[in-house]
Amino acid sequence: WRERLFAAGVEVFAFDNSIFNGNVSGGIHPGHATIVNDAFAGLKFNLEKLVGWKGGLFVVSGIDRAGEDLTGKYVGSIYSVQQMVGGQRPFLYQVFLQQKFANKKVTLKLGRFSASDDFNASPFYGYSLNNGIDGDIRNVLFDTRFSAYPFPVWAAAVLLDPSPELNLRFGIFQTSKDMFDNTEHGLDWSIRGEDGYTAIAQFGWTPQLFKRPVSSGASDGKGTSAFVMKGMPGHYHVGVTFSQWDFYPRFLGGFEDHSYGFYVHADQMVYQEAPGSDQGLYVFVASGYYPQTEISIVPFQVNVGLHYKGLIPGRDDDRSVLHFIYGALSDDYARSVHVPGRHFADSEKVLEVGHRFQVTK
Repeated sequence: WRERLFAAGVEVFAFDNSIFNGNVSGGIHPGHATIVNDAFAGLKFNLEKLVGWKGGLFVVSGIDRAGEDLTGKYVGSIYSVQQMVGGQRPFLYQVFLQQKFANKKVTLKLGRFSASDDFNASPFYGYSLNNGIDGDIRNVLFDTRFSAYPFPVWAAAVLLDPSPELNLRFGIFQTSKDMFDNTEHGLDWSIRGEDGYTAIAQFGWTPQLFKRPVSSGASDGKGTSAFVMKGMPGHYHVGVTFSQWDFYPRFLGGFEDHSYGFYVHADQMVYQEAPGSDQGLYVFVASGYYPQTEISIVPFQVNVGLHYKGLIPGRDDDRSVLHFIYGALSDDYARSVHVPGRHFADSEKVLEVGHRFQVTK
């Protein structure tokens, strides 16, 4: 039935994830474990197949999150050790219309979705369990009103792909007091006079370095194998956010009427097991900088990762990861949460080592 619907223009998608974590020692209260769950499902309507609307797509999706965050109750760290926390209720998520122009080089999105769908993200982040990496560079979410899964807002975005190696993304997103209120279940579609906006611009470069001829598996028509040039892929982007909203709370009292900051990402394959192969070693670095220390919990954060696909012979689709996070806490935030007689909070570091086994195809 799913294949028949897809052929007719309706794509059904769904997945379900769970994380089971325990606090072995240290933290607020060791010896406890929790499980969290994230279910995501939706429909994509290909308007070209359905009604002849060329380049049109309509998407609607929903999320159901459940479980108790280990971090808040038993660990006490800034960065959650379980990526899929936040919301913990059923949500109506995406409801948007997408239109492609200029031979699919220009994409326009209008409706309800989050900034994390198209900005400040990388597939490499998803191999981490820690929320300081997985999803988005976390201090961007700490320090400004950056809408992220599973919290949708009214939004518009333009995605430009002028060449295979260059991409530009621009978006404007609603900012409000209730945008992270999980009791609304994503059903509060109101726009109030006190609402503000968050504008984002992101510029990306996706090169393939050290290209070499690799067999395409096809013939050139003369009985000779056809070759294509392939190298070691990389992805680089820099983003800037500016938010105008009157209610950014200062840690030591009062409000700021705007927020701004920057984030950068770079990942690069540095070792390739064979020409054209995706097996090998990748390195990534990501960082966010939000200099307004009076409203920024973590003004500076840097993430570094090593990622190897197929490290163990015969396990070609496994992933081995080594991740490190450093977050510098602002002095104003440290003073606002300081306990008399204790040290002032300074920074938080996270080290994560993991191996993902691909059990079936």
